[in-house]
Amino acid sequence: MRTLAQITFALLALAATLHAQGNHYYDLAQERGPATIHFSVGTLLGPLKGDDRFHGAGDLGLEVASATFPFGTGRLMTASTGPIVMVEPEIHGWIPNPIPGFPHLADVYFRGAECYFDSSTFPIDPATGNYTGGGTITFTAGEIELNAISTSTIMPLAGLGSDIFQISGSLNQFGGKVEFTCSFAHQFVGDVGGFSIAVNLGGVLYGATTIPGLALSLNISTLTAGQLASFDCSGGLPQSPIYLGASTRGTGSNPINALHVICDLLQPIPVKSGLTDAAGNCSWAIQVPNFPGLSVWFQTIQMGLKSPVVATAIQ
Repeated sequence: MRTLAQITFALLALAATLHAQGNHYYDLAQERGPATIHFSVGTLLGPLKGDDRFHGAGDLGLEVASATFPFGTGRLMTASTGPIVMVEPEIHGWIPNPIPGFPHLADVYFRGAECYFDSSTFPIDPATGNYTGGGTITFTAGEIELNAISTSTIMPLAGLGSDIFQISGSLNQFGGKVEFTCSFAHQFVGDVGGFSIAVNLGGVLYGATTIPGLALSLNISTLTAGQLASFDCSGGLPQSPIYLGASTRGTGSNPINALHVICDLLQPIPVKSGLTDAAGNCSWAIQVPNFPGLSVWFQTIQMGLKSPVVATAIQ
């Protein structure tokens, strides 16, 4: 029977071979904000009370056989921007004392955790984008402090790794955007200062990025009251719908689920729509309203794509 170390070595060797064959690599930003990782801790004295989740910020690294859908195969790995970093400076759990008014039987503090997710290469369904594979978690920083029975013990997390556990989710493309989800659950069992603990971690990781070669941009000529102004878009999806929005309130965050984007305008107003040409470009000539001094923010959007916001004012 092959040992866990032999299996892990074989998976790493296979992944290195695939990388050498020219697979595409993505850094996937957690567009929906830091990932929420739920956890529970069990001990011989009972479960810990207190915090039951923390948040992890940072990109997810993903290597795929094809840069666009269908992706063929995938492999979760450390992003080039670094590990997943725990947002909270500290989380605290404790085992209450059954005698009222007495100190806790134990206090556990979790600090400064940094980790990365890795996996074996998994097949991605060419019709649905769904996948199931084997993943691991490795910590690169952080510590667990245990205070129990008048003693204090600190266990460094750096170098602590998990056994292989199941991951599942989907990898799909929506226009110019790649979206990735990864569900996981795993239990770490260990000994801290002679105190046995079992830590259950689980959650859903989410990442997104733009496919290579696309960078939607918007250029606007001077806005002169009562005159025509030119709005020129480039770098978008070719021969695809495109939308121009405006706001007189400034920037904000408005998910447009149908287009898989988060519009960066506050209370956006639809202005124009059209189709890009074969090069991904589109232009409009728009009559500027007679409101000199009015500040306006503009943004163009396509399926899975958005331009940077352009702030200007009517002359």
